[in-house]
Amino acid sequence: MKFSVKVEDTGPGISEAEQQRLFTAYYRGEGDGQRLSGLGLGLALCKTLVELHGGQIWVRSQPGKGSTFSFSVPLATASQRG
Repeated sequence: MKFSVKVEDTGPGISEAEQQRLFTAYYRGEGDGQRLSGLGLGLALCKTLVELHGGQIWVRSQPGKGSTFSFSVPLATASQRG
């Protein structure tokens, strides 16, 4: 069994090329031709934490139509918790 979370926005969306790099440490996308603020570590950290828990993280987006960020992690059963 998995636990899933999905967050949607109505922002400017993210191009295919940027989606490929989005979870890379220190990558900062470009918004309206300007560099976005931040260190570029947030999504890379999220990816690492989700994967350490045996899960997956992904984004679906189209320019001009917003983005959906999702992740899922397996749930432990009562017998696995001990």
